[in-house]
Amino acid sequence: MGSYYKHKKKETIDVSYSFRCEQCMKESGTLKATISGMEAEINSNYKTLDDKKQNKLNEMAHNNLVSAVKEAYSNATGKHIFVKAFKDECPHCHKPQTWGISGIQNDMFGTPIVCVILGIILGAGCYFFSGVENNLMIAVAAAGICVVIGAGILVLNLIKLGSKKKQTAGVVQKNEPVIEWNDVQHILNER
Repeated sequence: MGSYYKHKKKETIDVSYSFRCEQCMKESGTLKATISGMEAEINSNYKTLDDKKQNKLNEMAHNNLVSAVKEAYSNATGKHIFVKAFKDECPHCHKPQTWGISGIQNDMFGTPIVCVILGIILGAGCYFFSGVENNLMIAVAAAGICVVIGAGILVLNLIKLGSKKKQTAGVVQKNEPVIEWNDVQHILNER
């Protein structure tokens, strides 16, 4: 029987940013946000990849990074939604900023939706492919567990969002971070 290897690569890039705290009004100084692309993966029967496959893996990882940077740029400049890589905690008073709420709101439903879809797939698989008498009960239980996990994660996200909104409720002057997109201009210029 042959061996099977997964070759993975993930690229990241740092983006400088700074902000004036909405709570204590001090400058944060230069901070770094690390934007990372999705992990690229190639399956192979060999422990090492040949040059052609290695170049393909590198290209896939780089394309994923370009996509993530362009999405972060368009969300920040067009919609004022800042990815979670831009930490909104003040280095001086350790309080959150109002602009950090947009990142939580943007990612709030992703994991719960995945859990519900996984529950539906798991339930259907248990119902149709288990060779036991009470396959409906097993399918409902499997789907129910995933739905409960998804609902729990959604409630946790709502609690985080409510907590951050409560902490930033008294802010009079709302600021946004100053992001140095020049750091990644070469990536933004790629096709």
